[in-house]
Amino acid sequence: MCFTIMDKNKTFPLNQKLTCANYGVYVATCVICHEQHIGQTKNKFSTRWSSHHSNWNRPNSEIDEYNKDKVALLRHFSEFHGDVNRPQIHEAYTVTFAEEPNSLSLDFCEDKWYHKLNAQINIQIMILPRV
Repeated sequence: MCFTIMDKNKTFPLNQKLTCANYGVYVATCVICHEQHIGQTKNKFSTRWSSHHSNWNRPNSEIDEYNKDKVALLRHFSEFHGDVNRPQIHEAYTVTFAEEPNSLSLDFCEDKWYHKLNAQINIQIMILPRV
């Protein structure tokens, strides 16, 4: 079975079937504007998504310079789609598990997907050497 990740212009096939029990790089896509957030985790995807879920339930008044990367999905949705009647996070974003690289390659893999998809929701951008 082959899965895909789409940006606004291209489709990228995925060769593996990852589940919530895997770790690696994931793509969260806004269901309204289709902008994307690229993230990574060394833990299970389900553990990382639970953290996004907890941050989603914060009031906007708690978004500041110190936690803005943790609440990037909330911040995007509130700024571009309003905060009145905010849906649950699973109604606002679809999540695709993109890749499970060697744990030492997570940063490079995240950076690769960030640039492939031109992710617009990411706040903290890694600066890695190009190879």
